[in-house]
Amino acid sequence: MPGRNRHSPRKLGTILDVTHIMIGICVVLMAIFAFFDPERYMFLFPIIFFLAALLNFLTGWFYIRMFPRIRKKKAAGVMYIVISVVIAVLCILSAVAIYTNL
Repeated sequence: MPGRNRHSPRKLGTILDVTHIMIGICVVLMAIFAFFDPERYMFLFPIIFFLAALLNFLTGWFYIRMFPRIRKKKAAGVMYIVISVVIAVLCILSAVAIYTNL
């Protein structure tokens, strides 16, 4: 059908919501394991940071893509991406700290 857009805002919004739910459940479960027995599940900390960075990046990308002319939303998207980079750096630092001490 001509004129139909595969990436409509509703579809991308739904995909973002489902992604948030799935990754959120994974992060909560990994955090529970990591905090009850941190010595055994220490390897989960970089994964938790990575998933948090991924969620922030996807949210920022969504805001920038869906609201290119609304300055506040676009600025929020840029801030999400900056925060995701900071969390990704924390992910790398925690992975280096954990895996060099094994």
